[in-house]
Amino acid sequence: MTKILWLLLLLTHIASGKALSATYEISFGILQTMGIAETKFEQNDDQTYRIYVSAKTTGIAKLLSNNRVEIYESRGIVKDGRLIPSVFIKTRQTNSNKMVKTYTFNHENKEVWFQSVEGKNTKSCPEKEKNDYYAQDDFLSLFFNLKNYTKQQKNYIFYAIGGNKKDGRIDAVYPKNEELCEIKKSLEMEEGSFLKVILNDRIFASRNGELLINLDSQGLCEKAVLEDVFFFGDIVGKRIK
Repeated sequence: MTKILWLLLLLTHIASGKALSATYEISFGILQTMGIAETKFEQNDDQTYRIYVSAKTTGIAKLLSNNRVEIYESRGIVKDGRLIPSVFIKTRQTNSNKMVKTYTFNHENKEVWFQSVEGKNTKSCPEKEKNDYYAQDDFLSLFFNLKNYTKQQKNYIFYAIGGNKKDGRIDAVYPKNEELCEIKKSLEMEEGSFLKVILNDRIFASRNGELLINLDSQGLCEKAVLEDVFFFGDIVGKRIK
């Protein structure tokens, strides 16, 4: 069920503001709701920020995944309207296990270091290891920063900690003409902005993990679809509040 939560977490393109939150549900075409994600963004008076995402399985997915919960947190500063992360924390836990991975950014030296702790003693301090690649964003700060990076509606390539394991590459494509019409049809929506995000990683039977996304006027994701997943049909994420 990990890949279901990936889709939930990619719905966190949060609009600008000092305190915002949104809740999303995800479902398979032939099944009931399989997960819920709650996202929160806070910007403090000292120009620090915090993004917090809690994603959990529900229903049969909760049973099959041993009550899997994933928590993602990005903290850093706000400079010239852009989020600059200093720490990115990924927590995955079930009824029987817990794993916490903490990434620390050194933007001056263009390095990212991480610590991994698994099991009950998640308060221990293991030795830091250097990440295979540097990126100026984690994937939560990236989706917030898209409004600064995508001044023109064209194709973009980004790299973010928390993206695919090889190099963190994430592609953003603004569809036009016939492709735009097809995406509107797939999402069953006409209003708002439309975006295709390519994770460059397998999600179920989708080779590259291509997500079709609709954003409202504030930049909040209204709906996202991963199409034609083997056996299940479409996987749909939708904002519920």
